[in-house]
Amino acid sequence: MQGAIKAIKGGGLLLIVGILAWRALVTDLADYYAEQETLEADTGALRWRSDQPTALYRQGQALSERDPPDPKAESLLQAAVWANPTNALAYLGLAELWQRAGLTEKATRLVVLADGLGPLRPPVLARSAAFWLQQNRLDLTLARWSMLLRTRPANAARLYPVLLQLAENPATRPLLQPFLANPPEWWDGFFAYAVVNAIQLETVTLLYQQRNRNEALPEAAEQKLYLDRLWKEERWLEAYLTWLGGLDARQQSGLGNVYNGSFDLPITNLGFDWRMTSPRGTTVETIETYNTRGGKALHISFNGERVHFQHLYQYLYLEPGSYQLQGRARVDSLHAERGLRWRLRCINAKTILAESEPFVGSDDWRNFKVDFTVPERDCPLQWLRLELEGRAELEFEARGDAWFDDLSISWVEEN
Repeated sequence: MQGAIKAIKGGGLLLIVGILAWRALVTDLADYYAEQETLEADTGALRWRSDQPTALYRQGQALSERDPPDPKAESLLQAAVWANPTNALAYLGLAELWQRAGLTEKATRLVVLADGLGPLRPPVLARSAAFWLQQNRLDLTLARWSMLLRTRPANAARLYPVLLQLAENPATRPLLQPFLANPPEWWDGFFAYAVVNAIQLETVTLLYQQRNRNEALPEAAEQKLYLDRLWKEERWLEAYLTWLGGLDARQQSGLGNVYNGSFDLPITNLGFDWRMTSPRGTTVETIETYNTRGGKALHISFNGERVHFQHLYQYLYLEPGSYQLQGRARVDSLHAERGLRWRLRCINAKTILAESEPFVGSDDWRNFKVDFTVPERDCPLQWLRLELEGRAELEFEARGDAWFDDLSISWVEEN
């Protein structure tokens, strides 16, 4: 008797194991077909398992996209939701179908459910954003676009132009305020796009000035982008004030008609700071040397190659009037046919307002100065540049070193 019971129990256990194994095989086969992502495979998946959620969703979605939608689409999408209540795409597919049928309230409830499932994948975010855009809920649309830009930066090419349209329209501009108050990761990329593509300078100014930086100074890259746009628009006063607003306490110590004329501060190549590069055959640097007041001086070294040196300059914002440029110079075996000169011009003009004596040969530190006048008209901005003078090509061959320090421009009272 006991043996018979054991046999029955053993047989029952084997039956249960067999049923479970069969179900696992059926599920695996159904899932395998569903992973192929073709309509034929979806049919195969449903043949093995009638409630395979992915296949149900894809078949329902395909039927819903017909014009008009196939009546079977609704039941398939509903079945997909029941089969997998965590699949946000199934909710969205059904919501889109109901929206097209005029059942907006029911559709909206489904999208709210889909939005709450999270974490939301890019396809879900894109379709949710499209739904809310159709409902004219731009706040919700922008929230999903923001998440989409964070998870898939490649969407910038499609979304940045739309965001810029919102920024340029005074009626929709306030919608970007949450991003200005708490800039997301993608904001710098959007600002760079806006600087180049915005029709109105006002738009760029707003995006720059209203950004919350938590009392920190603008990053150099962001400031450069904005300054470049102001430069392009020839908005010199705004450019100067923007550059001033980006200086920290140490940098402010170098302010004057010539900024950082002592060359003791790091050179940023930005705004109204020095712009400095080292062309082939030349070294341009600021380093320590003897008999300087602050420790550093400007050093230019030529190795004998031919070079049209004009690679150290600074933009100036001087009002019309009389001035004097002065500084200190030292040359060390500087062989150049016509020497180095400091020259000052109005921007976009070839006329020289001021020209220093030529520096050539060998000499210890000595002072130099030159008087000049900024005209009343057509000179809103100036630039001061160190140049290797020459006319024929051979005159641009230079060898040796030059040092400069304590450059300044002072106002001269007219008699």
